[in-house]
Amino acid sequence: MLSFFYFGERGRRMSDLQNLENAIFQAGFDAFAIMPVTSLNNMLPILEKAMDEDRYPAFVDRDIQKRINPLKFQKSAKSIISLAISYNTGHAGPTPSLHGTISRSAWGEDYHNVLNRRMDKIINYLKTDFGAKECSKAVDTSFLIDRALAIEAGMGFPGSNCAVYVPPFGSWVFLSEILVDVKLPTTKKPDQCNWSEPVKCTACVKACPTGALVSPGTIDAKRCLSYLTQKSGSIPMEFRDKLGYRLWGCDTCQQACGINQKAPLTKHKEFEPIVGPHFPLLTLLEMDKNEFNKVFSATSIAWRGKNILQRNACIVLGNHKDPEALPILEETTRNHPSDMVREAARWGMDKIQRYGKS
Repeated sequence: MLSFFYFGERGRRMSDLQNLENAIFQAGFDAFAIMPVTSLNNMLPILEKAMDEDRYPAFVDRDIQKRINPLKFQKSAKSIISLAISYNTGHAGPTPSLHGTISRSAWGEDYHNVLNRRMDKIINYLKTDFGAKECSKAVDTSFLIDRALAIEAGMGFPGSNCAVYVPPFGSWVFLSEILVDVKLPTTKKPDQCNWSEPVKCTACVKACPTGALVSPGTIDAKRCLSYLTQKSGSIPMEFRDKLGYRLWGCDTCQQACGINQKAPLTKHKEFEPIVGPHFPLLTLLEMDKNEFNKVFSATSIAWRGKNILQRNACIVLGNHKDPEALPILEETTRNHPSDMVREAARWGMDKIQRYGKS
């Protein structure tokens, strides 16, 4: 078990603190850290610069002042518990013909559901044993900055790929937080500053296919292939070839990292593949809404819906350059109800016809 507890607060029995630690691990988390509620003022210039340079992601709350202030999420909060779970289920391996690769973060059960269930167990304990009355959960769908909170609390370190590294799991981690209306012991040592100890390596920057990692620790989200596979609307032409065989998400910067290559595999069965690591693209294009929901509803892919994944499938089929895909792409251009998907299918057909295998 990995613990970040620093028993510096007087007035609580060590047995109580140990019980809290045990409750967190028994709930199924791999790492945690606790800090008092504080504004993340060091994030303000980072977010402002991203917005000024048009690098700010489209589906993230644009109220920066709100994002750096956890009290905007829960007014009564006095402490924040940052939590992490490893999802390192292993390398995807080579992509088979006419398949698309899915990021390992989406192979298994939707991590939002997994983390929320496990946080509920901790909240029950906090209310029973620590007298908490109000607790709020956050995963990556809230306006809170999960990565910044994890670093500020001392659970992990910032990486050049803009992810958080939680020893020994690397950056293959899902993050979440619980805000609590009681004062909990701080786990970070008084002189500890994880912001000043980033992972110093540029392998991920060099590996990024689109240059989304502008420099170590700086990302242009609008160029990130993971972001592009999830965005609404059409994928810009300049990125379609670079998408390669990626159907959903992108693990390139993670896989290029030496630390991540040595990280232990996850012990959590929920993240074992339901639909990954690869998915047959012709099957995907033939799915109606009910069939799509039956296959993907348990995963984190489902939130974007069928059309986004079918749009991606058309582009990936074009990148496979296999004429076997032409009939279904042609059918898609004629009959699919979405303009976005029909356009992607035309692009895929054109690429196969121009560069396809003989």
